[in-house]
Amino acid sequence: MIKAILLAPIQNSLYARLVASLLSKEKNIDLSAIIVRSPLNIKRFGSEFRRDGARLIKKIFQKLVVGDKRFTENNGKNLALIARQQNLQYRSLKSLASDLKIPYFIVPDHNHTRSLEIIGKLNPDIILFTGGGILRTPLLRIPRLGTLNCHTGILPQYRGMDVVEWTAMEGMIDSVGFGATLHFMDEGVDTGPILMKKKIYTPPDATFETIRAEIETIMVDLMIQGAHQLSGGTLIPEKQALKEGRQYFVMHPRIKTAAEAQLMRQLRKP
Repeated sequence: MIKAILLAPIQNSLYARLVASLLSKEKNIDLSAIIVRSPLNIKRFGSEFRRDGARLIKKIFQKLVVGDKRFTENNGKNLALIARQQNLQYRSLKSLASDLKIPYFIVPDHNHTRSLEIIGKLNPDIILFTGGGILRTPLLRIPRLGTLNCHTGILPQYRGMDVVEWTAMEGMIDSVGFGATLHFMDEGVDTGPILMKKKIYTPPDATFETIRAEIETIMVDLMIQGAHQLSGGTLIPEKQALKEGRQYFVMHPRIKTAAEAQLMRQLRKP
């Protein structure tokens, strides 16, 4: 049996709740703790606002106010559908942890000394990262096997931000495609050893929103599959060739408009 810790960006994250719920049912995995990053951090807000701009306000509104409702806005595959299929009853990670008797912690930041102390004492084999900022080297060095992250794009080609949109903008839907990649985290941005990949089929009427919604569902699947196979020693990491990809950054709204047009052209071509 391997010991796992789940890191989450906020206590009502549906992605984190699904991963935690499914992980707790794995016989060969001991979910030893759930650690949630506190939403009240002015320094972090400033840093993320400089990166995301006004888009950060929309993200906060969706997470804190809209909550799970945002996953039911389309009729395709999304996290709300998976939650219904799994009969997920928990509205927060705190209630899940309480019911399943899993230690639950709130920390100022995942890299904070308190977080490092908690994780160090628990001495996990793996950490499952479901969001909450960039993880620094002192944290990444703690788990015996490594820290799992699921990236919303195909590695190594598309690292970084807005990779769904950049894939469409560069006309790479057929050659690279949309999907998710499970990898171990390292000090770089999406540059750690690759464990698993999964692509999605993109129908002619797909939008960036529906594509992202479906990718989120396979991220849950990859996280659980990866943890399960690591517990059985059957998953072998594949080192990335850094020259085969590049890091992308937040897409400007005007470029995104052009990317949406590119998406429609590529999906609806004869």
